[in-house]
Amino acid sequence: MSQRYAALNSPLNVRGKMLKSRFEYPVAQPHFLQGPETYPGDPVVAYYTEVCRKGSALLIVHDLTNPNQRKMGSDIAHFCMYDLDDFGSQNYFTQFAHFIHCQGSYVGTEICCDLRLPWCVNDPNLPEPEREGPGGPFGPGGAMFEDDYDENLRPVATVKGFPGTPGTQTEYFTKENIQKYIKVLSDRARRFKSFGYDAGMIEMGAEFYFAKFMSKRENRRTDEYGGSFENRSRFAIEVLKGLREGVGEDFIIFANAPDIAFDPSKSRGGEALSIDEAVWLFDQIAPYVDIIRLRGEEQDNGGECECAKIAAELKKRGVKEYLCINTPYMDLDRINAIVAEGKADMISSARMFICNENLGSILKNGNGEDLNPCIECGVCRGSIGDGDWMSHCTINPELGMEHRKDSLKMPVEKLKKIAVIGGGPAGMKCAMWLKERGHTPVIFEASDALGGQIKTARYPQFKWKLCRYLDFLIAQVDRKGIEVRLNTYATPEMIKTEGFDAVVAALGAEPKKPGVVGAENAKWNTVNIYGNTENIGKRVVVIGGSSAPCEAAAYLADTGHEVTLLSRRSNPNYDLNPIRTQRSMNMMMLQKGVNIIVKAKTTEIGDGYVKYVDKDGVEHTIECDDVLAAGGMAPNMDAAMKFYGSAEEFYAIGDCKEAGNMRTAIRDAYALAMRI
Repeated sequence: MSQRYAALNSPLNVRGKMLKSRFEYPVAQPHFLQGPETYPGDPVVAYYTEVCRKGSALLIVHDLTNPNQRKMGSDIAHFCMYDLDDFGSQNYFTQFAHFIHCQGSYVGTEICCDLRLPWCVNDPNLPEPEREGPGGPFGPGGAMFEDDYDENLRPVATVKGFPGTPGTQTEYFTKENIQKYIKVLSDRARRFKSFGYDAGMIEMGAEFYFAKFMSKRENRRTDEYGGSFENRSRFAIEVLKGLREGVGEDFIIFANAPDIAFDPSKSRGGEALSIDEAVWLFDQIAPYVDIIRLRGEEQDNGGECECAKIAAELKKRGVKEYLCINTPYMDLDRINAIVAEGKADMISSARMFICNENLGSILKNGNGEDLNPCIECGVCRGSIGDGDWMSHCTINPELGMEHRKDSLKMPVEKLKKIAVIGGGPAGMKCAMWLKERGHTPVIFEASDALGGQIKTARYPQFKWKLCRYLDFLIAQVDRKGIEVRLNTYATPEMIKTEGFDAVVAALGAEPKKPGVVGAENAKWNTVNIYGNTENIGKRVVVIGGSSAPCEAAAYLADTGHEVTLLSRRSNPNYDLNPIRTQRSMNMMMLQKGVNIIVKAKTTEIGDGYVKYVDKDGVEHTIECDDVLAAGGMAPNMDAAMKFYGSAEEFYAIGDCKEAGNMRTAIRDAYALAMRI
């Protein structure tokens, strides 16, 4: 084994259990793996087994064991809904734990009863405290569906049923109920322990009861559980003490910490704990808790990880628990250094495991250059609920297919020389997989650089993650020794002359005009604006509400243009994940000054104007200097089919076969490469 990641691969002794590495996999089950079974289904077992095979030493899984949640009609209904009391299901939990143990790993579960015990921290007769902001998809103002935004893109709906949501709590958290809460938690933990589970995770942040008790804003009690920070922490200390007594000394208790900040006044809602408060709290719960996970919403901007800085300070101040940090880094050398330098004891990562099918071999062999850098597209967090219910990763096509991926791989009967026409993501990835299977691919690219449509990521700063991935793909093509012919417009005759055994058309798609009167007057689309902003007029109308025109609108606003976006739907970026990505993109457009008009049907594009009809049927005219009209993409199907007959085998992948997105193109490339 390579010593490059020796710190990450080093074992750790926790409660008499030897964790094989410093990786913990958090609660992050890709959506839609679980079917209607009341026990862990085969896709779930296969997925988590693969996570542990890749190197996770400790696995924390969901405890969504309320089948009634299937009736909520939201994305949460697609998670696992287990029945621990069904004797016919109990042996499957034991089997699941056994599969994890076979990988040399340990399994834990959330221990959370907040949804089952909707009690009130304060006197239920008092009015609920006001809350700022949307508070997540399930909290106050959580926007889950199309009509949950008003005309100014403010979330207006409230999804009831989550801890802290007005109207759901009816019973007061008396001292007696606190003891009942401890018993319910302990009973639940012991039940999982009886199935062979090794750990339980307590959620001390977000909108859960631990955080609500500790909150200066939420907690208005006047008894010993309110007032000073020490009093507000009393609930957490008593519950954790009771839980430890309930589960015994051989069960790992893992705590998800409240928000902690060097300057709490600058934290979200000003509610983060100070370093002093965190040190005091962690000292009080040290006899009961083994590992504390620190989380943050930071970006990998090249600076030092904020969670690592906080963990290092806590360790310097004598915190006894092992500290596990959630870091944004997609660089194993930087992560290894955090552990090696003693800034943290463990690394909590979901995205690194989700988007890297070969993480296990990378950690073993020390080839971190082959690590897929997550582009944070958000599709692993759930779909848009529009006919695509699979779990996905844009850059790892095996996600969600762990239980059946072997059936996709046909044996290689003959090594072939294969022409790949087009150097976009699908073409590059297909060539890489073909190379790994022993074939000799050659990429033909008509332009002077690889990348296809994602070369546009080199222009907006906010697309730096996609740009990083583009650079990674190009570097991987080079590392694998794949021949690339740039500035080469391939022809069927060329392929025929060179005697290729197979040809793969990966020619992508081209922007098309929308079906609007005067669409021919729109000079700009979602591709040709990039690098041409100096040729675009000051006042620009962008027509289209999907992510591509929205990104274009944000880019134009960034480059000094006055931008108005017309969307027929009430939620722009409707094709993005609604849990986080959709909302963050909409907020970014607003922050950049884009004037967003929703529920607007464009009726005419003229010379210097655009007409649209609003939601009330009133027609408006916007004067402008230029128009960007997004009408979707048209597959380059005719160009691709010209290559049929130029080699013994012909294939088409990605957008030239059917217009889609980068995820569908890469999955198509993978499926084909596994067949050849």
